[in-house]
Amino acid sequence: MTKLKPGDQVECRIKSAAIVSPYHSYDESKTFEVIAVDNGGCYLYVPHYYLVKGSVVLDAYRRKTLSIDPKFLGEQFVYILENLIANIHQQTDGVFCKVCNEFYQFAEPNRKDKTFICFSCRANPYR
Repeated sequence: MTKLKPGDQVECRIKSAAIVSPYHSYDESKTFEVIAVDNGGCYLYVPHYYLVKGSVVLDAYRRKTLSIDPKFLGEQFVYILENLIANIHQQTDGVFCKVCNEFYQFAEPNRKDKTFICFSCRANPYR
């Protein structure tokens, strides 16, 4: 499976409001935005007009521990394993700045810990 990053779009199959394996029968396909990843799976943003079993509201503690963008605070999200992803629609090239959380297309990590800090944040640490 390809390495997913926050901001990628993935397609999942849904049956009876639950995300199911792409190899089982399904009612519909939905596209979700990846908001965080870990070793075994990923966290998907669930828009308010989707009903998905197992989705929970993102609180401040989870947002901070998972390093999720603050704009998703109070929104629904769901955790799935990578084998439940049917298709990857869009794989964005670039990274998010560790300080300001802005996305920089075509950028690569520029720190030893494999994170990225943009020029604006490096030039002005009080930004």
